[in-house]
Amino acid sequence: MNEKNNKKIKVIIISIVLVALIGIAIAFFTSRSESGKKTVRVGNLSIIYENEKVFKLSNQFPVYDEDIEEDASKIEFTVRNNGNVLEYASISMIDITIDDKLKIPDFKYALYEKNINEPVKEGNFENVGTEINIATNIEFAPDSSKDYVLYVWLSENDGDQSDLMGTTFKARIKLEGYGKKQVKKVLLSEQIKQDNAPIKEDKPDFSQPATDDEGLIKDKDDDGDTYYFRGAVENNYVKFNGLTWESTDTGEETGKIYHNAGEEMLWRIVRINGDGTIRLIADGSIGDSAFNENYIGEKSVGYTYGNSEANVQDGENSTIKTYLEAWYERNMMPYDEYIAESKFCNDTSTITDEDGYIEYGAYDRFYNNDPPTPSFKCPNTTKNYGGLYTDLKVGLITADEVVFAGGFPEDSNDSYYLYGKSDFFQTITPSSGPYVWTIFLGRLGTQDRTLDEEMSARPVINLRSDLLYTEGNGSYENPYVVGK
Repeated sequence: MNEKNNKKIKVIIISIVLVALIGIAIAFFTSRSESGKKTVRVGNLSIIYENEKVFKLSNQFPVYDEDIEEDASKIEFTVRNNGNVLEYASISMIDITIDDKLKIPDFKYALYEKNINEPVKEGNFENVGTEINIATNIEFAPDSSKDYVLYVWLSENDGDQSDLMGTTFKARIKLEGYGKKQVKKVLLSEQIKQDNAPIKEDKPDFSQPATDDEGLIKDKDDDGDTYYFRGAVENNYVKFNGLTWESTDTGEETGKIYHNAGEEMLWRIVRINGDGTIRLIADGSIGDSAFNENYIGEKSVGYTYGNSEANVQDGENSTIKTYLEAWYERNMMPYDEYIAESKFCNDTSTITDEDGYIEYGAYDRFYNNDPPTPSFKCPNTTKNYGGLYTDLKVGLITADEVVFAGGFPEDSNDSYYLYGKSDFFQTITPSSGPYVWTIFLGRLGTQDRTLDEEMSARPVINLRSDLLYTEGNGSYENPYVVGK
């Protein structure tokens, strides 16, 4: 092994016990009491293992990830289906006890089926509890077997890892067999959180754009805990089964150069809302619309205007509201059952600055605070336009949500997930002038377009809180899927 590995790390594993279970324990063993080959039967399934292959990580050197086959501790076992019907099984590590120092990304595991290069599952112990599910619904054909190797190792990071000396870890490996494929009912919102664990809780640096993948971060909105994606994330894609981009009235490419009519339409997860609904923004433009083509003074920034009283949105619709709702009627009705009537904040609260000018609330949060203080909470307003809408199926993203996502006032950002896929696109948030905050190739600005100029429209919708996970991991190649 390379000289840099000669800092001995005493990761001591007392024993790894292989347990075969169907609901309750049927048999177990430890390597201390047996020798040679052993078979444990679990209904039609059996586990065959060599006792000397139990984990023994005492005096373990750190291992480079590419060298685990030669240098990592491992346990090898075979699972065989002795019956004449298809069987399913899950493999997990249970009864885990681990020193806190080992709850790090560098302490890893990986399960491989022999002679297959891709792992069945790999991960680390950074956010571990007492159990890790390694694989579920593994199929075993009648009268067949599969050979497995489970590796556990401390990954060499070329740094000083001496603080891990003397730490300990132990666990048991459990095989659970069942004759019918299990369908675990998990809320989509919970699956998203699981796929992005550990979730960060510290506030990020809002004094600059987010150019790296900062993952899923916890904050508060009017309804409780909200979880938002920030930066160059690549695992927040969603698709509706069968939904495609529609053509424009001219027959040209929808969203200009970014996607074509008839192509699969993708969405990006902005956040999981405090009420459990999931906010999505279209990953591109559905076409162009003015925010309000009829200039009527300051009321032009209202998503609706001329409301009968403050915070009651029963007035005239803005141009963009009419445009979005017409698009929704044409395209989203087959998926309407999955979409919640939800909240949208057209923040028309105002402040008067030191020079006597009246500015809207977002301007105050972004420019009068260092760093900016975006908020998911919707301020009260005394205006008879805009405010908090509570029952809309479609709307626009807020400027605050853009800042949470990684945008920054007046600075470009070509790395975060809202970059590209449209040219100028508009938010629902008033700025001044009157204008609304817009995004141009990642830059959040205040006066780039007047309200009567056409800009790209990127609709925002909210998935229902009781929507179950079906498939996908949020990547571009394998997005979360909504719909049958």
